[in-house]
Amino acid sequence: MRANPYAQYQSIDLEAKVESASPHGLIAMLYEGLLTRVAQAKHAMLAGQFEQKGLNVTKAINILGGLKDGLDAEQSPELAERLEELYDYCQRRLLDASAQRDTDGFDEVSALIREVKEAWDAIQPEVARMAVAS
Repeated sequence: MRANPYAQYQSIDLEAKVESASPHGLIAMLYEGLLTRVAQAKHAMLAGQFEQKGLNVTKAINILGGLKDGLDAEQSPELAERLEELYDYCQRRLLDASAQRDTDGFDEVSALIREVKEAWDAIQPEVARMAVAS
């Protein structure tokens, strides 16, 4: 069986993006990936593709775990604590939404993460200026 050339291209493209991304860019990619996985889980659930829903929920929860692991409490203890609480809540909410087949849960997690992602994206110009200055 031949591999899907488009899937191979996507994999290579993602690897290249990860290798060339700044730390700030990597976090932005994680947020984007999380939002994508939540949307895919919701879509799969609505289509009755429950195995696919489960795979996407698992991937979303793993991304949240990666975001938690990347928190730096030394830089901002209060912010790190609040984000950890948010990520924990989102993980629980995704599990509940998946188990209960509750689209509102997927929508809630997407809205919460989108808000954080927008704030993260908004600080990009400042991060770039700081990198140039150092």
